[in-house]
Amino acid sequence: MAVTKIWTIKDSLQRVLDYAANPDKTEYDALAQTLHYAENDAKTKLNESAQLVTGIHCRADHAWEDMRAVQERFGKTDGVVALHAYQSFREGEVTPEQCHEIGVALARKVWGGRFQVLVATHMNTDNLHNHFVINSVSYVDGKKYE
Repeated sequence: MAVTKIWTIKDSLQRVLDYAANPDKTEYDALAQTLHYAENDAKTKLNESAQLVTGIHCRADHAWEDMRAVQERFGKTDGVVALHAYQSFREGEVTPEQCHEIGVALARKVWGGRFQVLVATHMNTDNLHNHFVINSVSYVDGKKYE
């Protein structure tokens, strides 16, 4: 059973996004993907790793710019700038792909209707876990997350 916790971020949206999407914690060796590429003679480039980072209503590689643009559009750039949450699984409970899929589904269901979310799966501990960075300002109506 997964454990989940959420807290507010007041100091820096960029800091928490950088932490969540850190490639040292989110990349994994995708053996099946590598084998697929290796078996296909038409491919000349092997992609040996994948990064389990997904943006919901924002681009994963430009999450700060996308979230900040919403905050600026509604004039809400100070105070609580984001919420940071995690979802942690017991060792061996899920694969990295399952962990990420569950995290993305949770983020879409809980926050995706009104808020931008970055979902990043970390594999740097024995317990696979997702980090969620939620923009505190709704892209729909500019209201802050309560």
